Amino acid sequence: MTLEIVTIRIGVESDIPRVRQVADLIARSLGRDRFAHTRLVTAVLEIARNALQYAGGGQAKFSVAQERGKAILTVRIIDQGAGIDDRDAARDSRRDRGMASGGLGLGLSGVKRLADRFDITSSQEGTRVDLGFFVPVDPDTLADHVAKIDRELVALSAVDPVAELARQNRELAEAMAERELLIDEIHHRTGNNLALIASFIQMSSRTAQLPETKQAMAELEARVHAVARVHQELQRSHRADRVDLIPLLENVARHAKDAFSTDARNIAIDVDGAPAMVASNTAIDLGLITGELITNSFKHAFRDRREGKITIRFAQIDERDRTSGWRLTVGDDGAGFTGAERPERPESLGWRMIRAMSARHGGTIATDGSAGFVTTLTFPPELVVAGD
Repeated sequence: MTLEIVTIRIGVESDIPRVRQVADLIARSLGRDRFAHTRLVTAVLEIARNALQYAGGGQAKFSVAQERGKAILTVRIIDQGAGIDDRDAARDSRRDRGMASGGLGLGLSGVKRLADRFDITSSQEGTRVDLGFFVPVDPDTLADHVAKIDRELVALSAVDPVAELARQNRELAEAMAERELLIDEIHHRTGNNLALIASFIQMSSRTAQLPETKQAMAELEARVHAVARVHQELQRSHRADRVDLIPLLENVARHAKDAFSTDARNIAIDVDGAPAMVASNTAIDLGLITGELITNSFKHAFRDRREGKITIRFAQIDERDRTSGWRLTVGDDGAGFTGAERPERPESLGWRMIRAMSARHGGTIATDGSAGFVTTLTFPPELVVAGD
């Protein structure tokens, strides 16, 4: 059984603070913790503002129900706009427009991540978005909670709206600050764990007797280091979701050189490229790909040679066209490859990783073994995140 709580009209800009007040009151009354509370209010505000800005208004209906033995708060936001013809395209354009207009800029995909339940129905007659949030109350007591919320909503009407909004803003800011501290702590612990794993690998490598074992340990250490470096960059960055790629690749190259160079062999590694901010998961994959290709060069390209060079470059395919894709090139001046089989097709773990991670970002792979060995990975334009 569904119990209706309240319906808020969304017709003018001043209705948005009212939606926020009601969402805040209901979230607190139903016992959502501070972080979950912030997620709920943020998601409701984003959809409510979209309804006002892009459809001319609508209404937000709050209700509670029981779902699989749990209590759930549902917020249904309805508008009578022109609808969404292409949901994916609309999601991206709404995000862009929201950011440009000073809104939250989450887009539908961002709201979907905040809510426990998300559903959208759209036609030429309008759009309906249903947001669901589980609440930590006994489902059998929902009627009592709704009655309590009704009384609080009546009392809310007598509260100074400016003071109430100030209180809500203060609580939301405190919640976001707690979230940032939690994220920092997670990054810190993750970095410590990765450093500990790398230390264990180094200890095992020093006690290994077989050259094959030492080689495998060095490769594993390089992979762990590539991931650890991304976490270090994230901790230093003012953004928690982007990494400056070129410094990351330089560090991966430096570590690989330290791991594989010996007194009898000195291989130079040169890293070059355009400044590029990429998403953190993209940075991890590109760092691992680069580390694997450097490892392959050290293993196969410079046998019986004391010196050599590995070159790494990341740049746009057409530097005059900002809409062109991106190219990551890792090459060496070693022995090259003259076999009939395509060198990028081996079923080794390293090449399987390279192919899988490249495909994850829409990349293609090409190799040339005629003069040294060069691997070129081509990616679509959206690989690099636009700057602020």
